[in-house]
Amino acid sequence: METQAILHHLAHAEGLPVDAILAARVQRDLIAPMLVDLVERHLAGDADALELHGALFFAFHLLGEWREKSAYRPLARLLAGPAEQLERAIGDAITQTSHRVMAAVFDGDPRPLYEAMEAEHADEFARSRMLEALAMVTLDGGLDRGAVATYLRDGFMTLKPHAPSFVWHGWQSAIALLGLGDLRSLVKRAFERGLIGPEVMDYEDFQRDLRHALAHPEAPWLSGAANEFTLFGDTIEELSWWYAFSPEHLERKAGRTDASGLAEPAINPFRDVGRNDPCPCGSGRKFKRCCLQ
Repeated sequence: METQAILHHLAHAEGLPVDAILAARVQRDLIAPMLVDLVERHLAGDADALELHGALFFAFHLLGEWREKSAYRPLARLLAGPAEQLERAIGDAITQTSHRVMAAVFDGDPRPLYEAMEAEHADEFARSRMLEALAMVTLDGGLDRGAVATYLRDGFMTLKPHAPSFVWHGWQSAIALLGLGDLRSLVKRAFERGLIGPEVMDYEDFQRDLRHALAHPEAPWLSGAANEFTLFGDTIEELSWWYAFSPEHLERKAGRTDASGLAEPAINPFRDVGRNDPCPCGSGRKFKRCCLQ
């Protein structure tokens, strides 16, 4: 498959474009720079790039799979951009995989991550995940732990808005993952001020996560959540589990009808899941702290 055909298939796929992804891997040396360029042109508002807008989701994940360091800065700018633009570009990857992709393409300079985290008007869930990406690269030895601890301490005053926002979930999560017990009093104040609402989690959840991280610094995430904090891996293997690429979803999206010729009613796949049950996506978090949001 020629490179332009690969981009076309990635942009206009119905379902997971396995053949195009496999072809992209074969021609990785040619395709990777094209995908980075696509992101750059998208950010610049290039008209031709807009026609390939649908490829951005798969570009995002392939660049993460390939550990493509040249993608780090443009992807960080994408994540720091307008929330609506980001949603159209990568959809559910914002909450599901963005931190794992960014940790995979990290080039050693935290500034692009900081800029994404500090972009007050960017998507609050993306900002939250970038704080967790910061913790991931620090745990991997990519950043000085003391410097990151200072950044997170100062973040209590500098992160905006100083009002309820999901960015504060990522802030406390990074503190817990890094086992920064000295910052627990700041986290408690954040809960007391309502920056992290009870519908997301409570202070006892943070304390549990922190205790676990302090007891298991080599694997500071709770049992069942390990995959949530590993670098993004095989694009086909990882995305094939997404409901958006399931035959059921694709049939419904295509307007499948029943024997009477009437469109079948939509069914909520999470209808039997309680707020405090483990999330069915496999993240290891409570449903209320994951896909319910």
